[in-house]
This record gives sequence, structure tokens and C-alpha cells, in this order.
Amino acid sequence: MPKENTPKLVCFSCKFGWGYLNRNGCEKKVKSLIPVTCSGKLDTITIIRAFQAGADGVIILGCPEGECHFQDGNYQARNRVLLLQRLLGEFGIEPGRLKIKMGLDPMGDTIPDIIDEMSAELIHLGPLSMQAGNPVKADPEGEAKLRRSEAIS
Repeated sequence: MPKENTPKLVCFSCKFGWGYLNRNGCEKKVKSLIPVTCSGKLDTITIIRAFQAGADGVIILGCPEGECHFQDGNYQARNRVLLLQRLLGEFGIEPGRLKIKMGLDPMGDTIPDIIDEMSAELIHLGPLSMQAGNPVKADPEGEAKLRRSEAIS
């Protein structure tokens, strides 16, 4: 019987809405649990670097809509994720590998279920193959866009 793929998942979590993630054994399910001051403070480069470092998926846990301690940080994070999902799709990476969950669970009771659900989706998608930071699955047009973006920076 073949061994089931264990996806590499990175979880960024707002400390205010989701607590510190170390109360419910979450650290055993996800090796990369990263508390952040606000989901809105998480920039696109950090998310992209998680994928470049070998993550099969990234989930961001942000405060509920309208309840951000930093005014509109959760809205900024949601919009950033929506844009990044479109960009990932352009490069042949399934947009479902990046998700945001907005809610409130300071005790972390629902986090294991959220992680399990995301992990199941990543198992279905399979591992994300990366070579030299570029997705193997990328189409030629996506690879050309990546080369142009590298030339700009």
C-alpha cells in the first residue's frame, strides 16, 4: 500500500483572533505555525517565500470581518489572498493552495479541523513541485511572465 502524501502546510495566524496555536496539539499537525500580529501585516513576499521554501499550501487565519484590531488588516489580507490566488493560477499553481479563514477562536478549538480540511485538499492536489523556485507545472506563458517579472526586479 503506497504511503499517503503528507503535505507541507504553513499556517500564519493572527494572535488576536486565533490565539497562539500551541494549546491543542496543532504544532504536531503543522510544523510551520507562525503567529502574526495581524493578518494584514503579512505581505505577499512572505507568502510566496513559503511556497519557494517547499510549502504545498499556505493558510492564513485572520480576524472576523469588521473586528480587526488594526482597523482593516483582515480586509487587506483577504484582498491580498484573492489577488495572489489569481497570480498563482497564472503560473500553473492551483489557487486552492492558498486560503484565508476569517473567524474568531482565541482558544484554538477549531484550528485542528481547519488544518485537517486544508491538508485533505492538499493531499488531493498532490505535492507542489518546484525547481529553482519556479513551478514545474507552469505553462510556457506563465514561465515567460515569471522571467519578465524577474527582469523588472
